[in-house]
Amino acid sequence: MKTEQIIALIMAEIDRAEQLHPAWPHDLVKASAIVAEEAGEMLQAANDYDESRSGKRQIITEAVHTAATAIRLLKNINLEGNGNE
Repeated sequence: MKTEQIIALIMAEIDRAEQLHPAWPHDLVKASAIVAEEAGEMLQAANDYDESRSGKRQIITEAVHTAATAIRLLKNINLEGNGNE
C-alpha cells in the first residue's frame, strides 16, 4: 500500500470519527486510553489473523483507527497554560 493511500484512509477516518464523536476528552489519560484501546484492537486483529480467524483487512482497519485516534490526541493537546511543555 502506498503512503498516499494510507494517509487518505487515515484522514477519511478522522473525518468520520469527528462527525460521529465530535467530543474529545481534555484529560490526557482518557485521550491516551482511547488510542491504547484502538491499538489493542489492532493487536487482537493481528492475533486473530495469526490464528487464521480473520484477514489482513481487519488489521488495516484497526491500524487506521489507531493512527486516526493518535492524530486526534495530538490535535487536541493544549500546550498553553499547564506549565509542563
